[in-house]
Amino acid sequence: MPPEAVHPGQLGGEQGLLTRLAAPGVLRSAILVAATVLVALTWTRNVNWDEFFFLSQVHENLAGTLNRPLQTVFVHAFGWLAHVPGHEMGQMVAARLVMTLLFAGTVLSIHRISRRLAGRQAADVAVIAFLTSGFALAHGTSFRADPIAAALLMGALALMMTTRMSAWQIVAVALLSAGGLLVTVKAVFYLPAFLAAIAWRWGDRGAVLRILLAGVIALAVAVGLYAWHAAGIEAAPENQTSATAGRALSRTLLDAGLVPRKREVTLWGLLSLGAVVLALLGLIAPGSRRDRLVRLGLVLPLLLSVLFYRNAFPYFFAFITPPMMVVAAIGASRLGRGPALGALVALMLVTGAGQAGKALSEGAGLQRATLAEVHRLFPEPVPYIDHNAMVASFPREGFFMSTWGIERYRDGGQPVMAAQIARLAPPLLLANRWALHQALTSEEVQHHPMLLLPEDQDALRATYVHYSGVIWLAGRELVLGGQPETVALPIPGRYRVETDGPLEIDGAEMRDGMTLEIDGPITVSGPAGTRLRLVWSTDAPQDRNALPQGGVYAGFWQLPF
Repeated sequence: MPPEAVHPGQLGGEQGLLTRLAAPGVLRSAILVAATVLVALTWTRNVNWDEFFFLSQVHENLAGTLNRPLQTVFVHAFGWLAHVPGHEMGQMVAARLVMTLLFAGTVLSIHRISRRLAGRQAADVAVIAFLTSGFALAHGTSFRADPIAAALLMGALALMMTTRMSAWQIVAVALLSAGGLLVTVKAVFYLPAFLAAIAWRWGDRGAVLRILLAGVIALAVAVGLYAWHAAGIEAAPENQTSATAGRALSRTLLDAGLVPRKREVTLWGLLSLGAVVLALLGLIAPGSRRDRLVRLGLVLPLLLSVLFYRNAFPYFFAFITPPMMVVAAIGASRLGRGPALGALVALMLVTGAGQAGKALSEGAGLQRATLAEVHRLFPEPVPYIDHNAMVASFPREGFFMSTWGIERYRDGGQPVMAAQIARLAPPLLLANRWALHQALTSEEVQHHPMLLLPEDQDALRATYVHYSGVIWLAGRELVLGGQPETVALPIPGRYRVETDGPLEIDGAEMRDGMTLEIDGPITVSGPAGTRLRLVWSTDAPQDRNALPQGGVYAGFWQLPF
């Protein structure tokens, strides 16, 4: 019910500071500031590894090498990104701007439903609650499936709950729902919210039947589009739909235990305290049985997912919490325009401002410089090894080195790097994950559940030398012992000689800065103690000081305990 109908007495009286904080002008000004921050973050915000991986799937589809059909239908909508100038970072900014528009669609859906259930002022509060909730500013517009699916599913929910479900609205709900399901199977978490929409419309049986019809059409469209998409992909055996879905179900739900992401959930709760309090007030608000079922259905997507879902990482919350914000609007309507609501708005604005400052401070400058240097060294694409397909426009094989990916790799117990190097001859490696950095920099094999297998650590150390930042190039470093030594480089090609003294390679005198073609074992001889570094030769001049040391990813926010 609108607050004007429930608490008319609270609308008058002296307007204190806290009361004024909940005034419509203040709320809408805060929304405008948040929108400005979101647009700025498209350029400044550090790109997460998942975003680069998402972009790489677009390039794989264009190259005809995409080998996983499940959850990759989105690639057909983003092929244009390959034509955006500015290498991967320029493409990421363009993609994030699209995500920002989708995020705006999610916000509008929250406001539309909230206005119908709780009134306009409460709807404004719900939008503030969402924008300032944990991780929303930092991850709500990141380039991944979550913002796309949230916008589509919330759009469908808004139509179901606020329109008469005419013929075109039935089609729109069907297409939006099908799109959300095709983008990510996590769309199933929205099922309680969709049931809440049916409960909300239960008094209008015609509308209920039209919603059910839209659901049937949505499933048919989803099946048809997925069949069309999958038909154009030659899926690897391990990436067949049934195998991928089975692994995902087992790993992310069945084997995860209760509240598998306790730290993330706790941090989200602390950052979203104002929204949580409002949602609790809305949940326990008096009303009919139908009203209580609707509210419960809108909060269940969050409650059920955090109980069982392994991948409830920070970016997940901006996807799963929009339905709950409608319940927060109902809580705001209970408080009316008094100081209590103003205090909660103040709390939300403070936590939101803190998150905005943190997100803005996590810049993408080093990522931008790293990718610019990669493209300067290699104007044409070359195979490479890294954590997550950061150079999305270059061909890459190998597993995605997420925690889940490394767990699967170690469960298999089979080394992969030596065979990958022999097959692809990748002259470039980006040590953009701890497992890769450790393998290349530790003098001895290290053992840890999140590290590469010992054989793979050895294979990488024998193949690559450090260039600058996280960039490593094919090569070898050694100190001569006074006797001829045979050196085998796994990757054939042209190498540059860097040495601090005279030496011979295969009987030919070599000096610092010279290059030679190597396609097999070579014999190196020279005075004992002479340092030799063979490094992959590029047409562009090499500058080992081009990039600073340090990781390229800011990572997820975490509690210090």
